[in-house]
Amino acid sequence: MKEKRSYEQRKKRWEELESYPLERLEEMILKRWKVSKEIELDDELSDYLYARKRKLNSAFEWTPENMEKLIRLNQKLVECWEKLDVEAKQTLQTIKNRMDKSDDFLQDFNMDAVVQVFILVPDEDEELDEPNEGIEEVLNWVISDNAAVNRGCYSLYDLDESSEDIIYLDREQNWNIDFKGRFDEHFISQAIHDLYDHSCWSFPDILRINRLWAELKVDYQNFVEV
Repeated sequence: MKEKRSYEQRKKRWEELESYPLERLEEMILKRWKVSKEIELDDELSDYLYARKRKLNSAFEWTPENMEKLIRLNQKLVECWEKLDVEAKQTLQTIKNRMDKSDDFLQDFNMDAVVQVFILVPDEDEELDEPNEGIEEVLNWVISDNAAVNRGCYSLYDLDESSEDIIYLDREQNWNIDFKGRFDEHFISQAIHDLYDHSCWSFPDILRINRLWAELKVDYQNFVEV
């Protein structure tokens, strides 16, 4: 079993990694990715990715162009969650109607709403496609379905709740407070906050997002006593 590192050991390791140039960090990420690919985001790969994030963010500038990109992405994410919420409520009502009538199969259910983000790159025909190599492939994988940061669960209780009770549509929590006055006139959603605060994606990565994938997943359940 791998020995757990102390906070001081981890801090020393982070400081060491952050002293490396970006090119070296990305080489280390890709090398480690070949070992851990499609298994798990292990501590070593995670350390490299977060060191890369901190290095990129420390050099990042909020130019008017970058601010506009974030506002546009924020709006698209909010629209995705609005669509998911409408679809979820319609599906919940159908489920409730079936359960109220003692449906022969449907006894319980799980409902998950997910918005995944992707950086697509041009293929040989200059069409945007999911990358099969490079840092973009790693970034897409580490924030994929199993580790999605934009995720919510629904239950029948949500039928009686307003859309703004969904965390990603809650207008009372405005994450513009994290941007030192740069977005005071705008609403920055929980969806954006989760991306920059709960993942290893840097701001430059987030602003390269060019595909959102919204999914509503429902498991219908039936139980049989034996």
